[in-house]
Amino acid sequence: MDQNIMVTVEDAHQERIKAVADQLRAAGMRVRQVLPTIGVITGTVPESHRDAIDNVGGVARVEEQEAPRVPPPDAEIQ
Repeated sequence: MDQNIMVTVEDAHQERIKAVADQLRAAGMRVRQVLPTIGVITGTVPESHRDAIDNVGGVARVEEQEAPRVPPPDAEIQ
């Protein structure tokens, strides 16, 4: 199953964030967004490739993003 993830790039690698994104793609991540201003890359990765993502050079942190859940229209207000 695929995981939605957010990758924070190390400060020392900010200038080459596009190269880090390319390395993440090579490691199995489907990159959705590259946000150079804040040093973040978002996308999805199969669970089987998660360890490879953690080991890409320039990656400071990998966080799983939970998909927002909206209750059905007829649900009671909480």
